[in-house]
Amino acid sequence: MQPQQPPAPGPWPPAPPQQQWGPPPPYQPPMPPPAPKRKSRAPLVLAVIGALVAVGIVAAVLDGGEEPAAAPRASAKAAPDYEVVKTRKDGVDLLVQDATVATARAAITDWIEKNAGDRDYLTVMVVRSAAARTYVCQGEYVADERTSQLKTGGRVTADSYPTTAMNCPDPH
Repeated sequence: MQPQQPPAPGPWPPAPPQQQWGPPPPYQPPMPPPAPKRKSRAPLVLAVIGALVAVGIVAAVLDGGEEPAAAPRASAKAAPDYEVVKTRKDGVDLLVQDATVATARAAITDWIEKNAGDRDYLTVMVVRSAAARTYVCQGEYVADERTSQLKTGGRVTADSYPTTAMNCPDPH
């Protein structure tokens, strides 16, 4: 048996591995897969719009094409004659001669319908005479729930807005 030969002499100690100088390259995540192609909804949308237009035309033809007459406002015919006797920042005092609770309510509703516009809050008081110290009715118009919270502390509430709350003590 022959003795084993020592390994061939090489550089000793072994050379250190080559080093790269500078920062390592930044991490780049793998590319996401492409998004699947969507089918266009345009034909469906156009078909639905076309159907709605067709239904509208058929309904107009069957209806005779006439618009229904608007119902007259209840307050427009029942509103008594009134006069503004005092103007305040958020409302007015109305004078209604020989006012009753019904005529006072009608006057308040009529004035608010004609003057509310884009205002959020109004108060309207009805008196029987310009020198009266007591009122027949007071109405508070509130455009929305936020205004109710800000102006009345949430005292005026309603299922839907705008709303008018009435207080009619009628001292007469």
